[in-house]
Amino acid sequence: MAKRARTRGMNAALDSGEAGVGEMKPAHAPMRPRQLAVASVVALTGSGLGLATYHRVAAKTPTFSGQATPAHTFYLNFPTAGTVQTLTVKPGQTVHAGQVLATMDGGVAAANLAAAQAAVDADTATVAADESPQAGAAQAAQDKLSVTQAGAATDSAKNALLLTQNNDQHTIAAQTVVVTGAQNAYNADSSDYAQQCASSTGKSPTTAATPTATPTPAPSTSSTTQLQFCQNLKSKVGHDATDLSMAQAELARLQSTAKLDEAQALDDVTQRQAVLTAAQQKVTAATAPLTAATIAADKARLTDAQAQVATYQQAVRNATLIAPADGVVAAVAGAVGDLAGPEGVHTYGGPAAQAGTQADQQPGFQLFVPNSGGTGGSGPASVYQPLLTLYAGPMTVVAQIPEQNMAAVHAGARTRLDVTATGTAAVGTVGEVTLDPARVPGTTTYYDVRIAVDSPPPELLAGMTVEVSLF
Repeated sequence: MAKRARTRGMNAALDSGEAGVGEMKPAHAPMRPRQLAVASVVALTGSGLGLATYHRVAAKTPTFSGQATPAHTFYLNFPTAGTVQTLTVKPGQTVHAGQVLATMDGGVAAANLAAAQAAVDADTATVAADESPQAGAAQAAQDKLSVTQAGAATDSAKNALLLTQNNDQHTIAAQTVVVTGAQNAYNADSSDYAQQCASSTGKSPTTAATPTATPTPAPSTSSTTQLQFCQNLKSKVGHDATDLSMAQAELARLQSTAKLDEAQALDDVTQRQAVLTAAQQKVTAATAPLTAATIAADKARLTDAQAQVATYQQAVRNATLIAPADGVVAAVAGAVGDLAGPEGVHTYGGPAAQAGTQADQQPGFQLFVPNSGGTGGSGPASVYQPLLTLYAGPMTVVAQIPEQNMAAVHAGARTRLDVTATGTAAVGTVGEVTLDPARVPGTTTYYDVRIAVDSPPPELLAGMTVEVSLF
């Protein structure tokens, strides 16, 4: 009976789904199909979000270094060589297009223009007389007037030649005095060094010329003081050599310029004299009838004289330096009295580019154009600087972008600009891409990208480093 009761109990337990002896009861009921589908969607969504987060972290916005640069930079020099007479601007000053920035001595050009204009007047009168012949006393008076005008033109040309010669002689004489003084100083210091120091060091700083001054007695001090004295004297000899080289180079330049100026002035005198001779011959041959050849020759002389006037008018205009656009004066290299010309202001770097000298002060862009070197390879390099540097147009940023990042760069693309020095930021727009790449061997190829700054920070100056981030 008892066994049958246990059997019925086990069967009842199996029928009700409860675990029997030695069996494990399931923790949860099996998932239905709908529940399984919902779980799958949730799992896929979580995986997608995780993958997107990974890509955002891995694909960090690239940043590139750039430099603040004005839209346009003008290096302004006089078209012809001469002495700076006025300089009306200074660095940081705002100027406007057409404003006079500087002038140079234009006395010779003005004198030449006056002579050329007088020649035009004489030739015009001659041609007018040729084309409208007058009889008797009226014709003779016109011919005499032509001679008078041609004589005045010749005198003006001669005066311009004398003025040129006097100016050149004065300038060359003054520079010759500078050369002589530099030579004497060099000779004296070289002699002192040779007599007081060379015997102890076994050599002299350079080959000295014949001594011309009484040696300065060496101080009777300890050997350390003597060594310092000799080192200072040697340095002074080096500076003397530099000064002498500079003075000699400047003298040679002035002599060359003087020859060109005097040759031009002499040529003008020759032309004006030819006009005068022709006018005088016409008066002499007043009774002879005019020929077509004579009329053609008179017209040819008038054309030449008009061309000379145009040339000297341009020379007078060249004596004034005008701002080509609105902008800010970035640098002024010269001063009143300096010699300036098409290559700029003639200056010299410090001996062997010593720290703190002009040759050691290199700007962020190429302003200096080497012209000639000093003596011995260690002397001062003769260079030319633009008289005025003018920044015009809005401030932009130029960045070098590697070729692998150029796919994201196009006109109109937006960028973030962080100014390193000031800690300020701005937004920029890609304006143009220079299609002449810079290829760096062993690395990659870079393209210059110019970016317009939407609202430039007031602290942003040309040459500042700017970090560029592509949106």
